Formats: sequence, C-alpha cells, structure tokens
Amino acid sequence: MKLKLSKQRISTTMLISMTDVIFLLIIFLLIVSNFTSQSGLPIRLPGSRSAARHSLQNIHISYLGDDQLFYNGEPVDFSGLTQHLTADFTDPEQVVRFSAMEDTPLQKVISVMDIIRGAGFEKIFVATEVIEEEQR
Repeated sequence: MKLKLSKQRISTTMLISMTDVIFLLIIFLLIVSNFTSQSGLPIRLPGSRSAARHSLQNIHISYLGDDQLFYNGEPVDFSGLTQHLTADFTDPEQVVRFSAMEDTPLQKVISVMDIIRGAGFEKIFVATEVIEEEQR
C-alpha cells in the first residue's frame, strides 16, 4: 500500500515574528516600570558596630548644636564653611568626615551636607559611635 504524500506550500504563516514579540516586551516593560525618582543626598553610612578608617579623610566638620560649627577644630559659621570647603577642594574622591551631636535636628544635618556637596565633594563620611553589646 502506497501512501500518497502531497507537498503543498503554505501560503501564509501563523507565527508572529520575533521583532513583534520583542516590541511587545519592550512596551510591557515600559508600562510596568516605575519612573519616579526621589531626591536625596547619596551618602554611605558606616556601620555602627564596627569602626573603619579612611586614608583620604583630611577634612573634619563638627556640628555641636546652636549653630556651633567647627572646620578641622576651628570655629566657623555657615558662610565661612563654604569658603573653607571651596578653598580645600582638590579631588571629588576626597572624603569629608561629618559628625554631629545625637540630638541635632535632621534639617541642620541636611543643610551642612548640602553645603559640602555644593563645594564639590561627593563622599561624605558620617561619624557614628560604636554601640556596645550590653548597651543595646
């Protein structure tokens, strides 16, 4: 018994091309993605249970409350801080160490950090105290 095979050509394809699939995936990802950006100051906070040393750290700013601001141990006001930071700026990789009292309002901390970033510094080291195991 001989089977009759017919070779007919398919005139239309029922498959979607790969470019259409990729295009649909891109549209889906664009719709699903979240495009909101939050404004803030990108800083790296050190761990509070370990101490770390930074070799490029040569600028230290302290805020003791009641607008008492110190630049490398010398008292300075906010406008003087801007002048000192601008004069000492040499490299964006330079680290500024910033320390403040525990009860300092967050707005004051952000204001000082804005001044530091406005002078061109990108790396801000926020000093913290090491928490002992029995103090927790």
